[in-house]
Amino acid sequence: MKKRVLLAIDLDTPDSRAASYAVQLAARLKLSLVLMAVLPPRPGDPGDLSLSGLKDEQSLWLGKVRERCQPEGVDLEIFVAAGLFCEEVLAFARAQSSLQFIILGWPEDLRREPYPGCVAALKSLDRQVDGEILLVRAQGKVTRLMDL
Repeated sequence: MKKRVLLAIDLDTPDSRAASYAVQLAARLKLSLVLMAVLPPRPGDPGDLSLSGLKDEQSLWLGKVRERCQPEGVDLEIFVAAGLFCEEVLAFARAQSSLQFIILGWPEDLRREPYPGCVAALKSLDRQVDGEILLVRAQGKVTRLMDL
């Protein structure tokens, strides 16, 4: 099975630097890109988790990623989930068998963790998957998870 790049995005605070890096990496390695878009947990009925159920700014952001993929020749799949960001990413990544890289946006200050307990959970995932987890901290600054 052909390897893919997973871009995990919190749609409340989408990270354009991580998206740019993921598209460039997928294009350079001639891999397809899977975008896992996570919405915050919704009490009760999660409602419409399709792309048509997103806020305008979220749809616009995803459209920009799609537009960026086309000239680069990158195949893009988009999945939407609602829940805690780290939990949704972990569950999705564990269910995939062909991930070469997992890309996440991350604060430039590596001591600051946007999702409590996420680094430990991601390190556990890193030992379970063949791919490598990369954290995009700023434009041109990418850190391997295992280097934290």
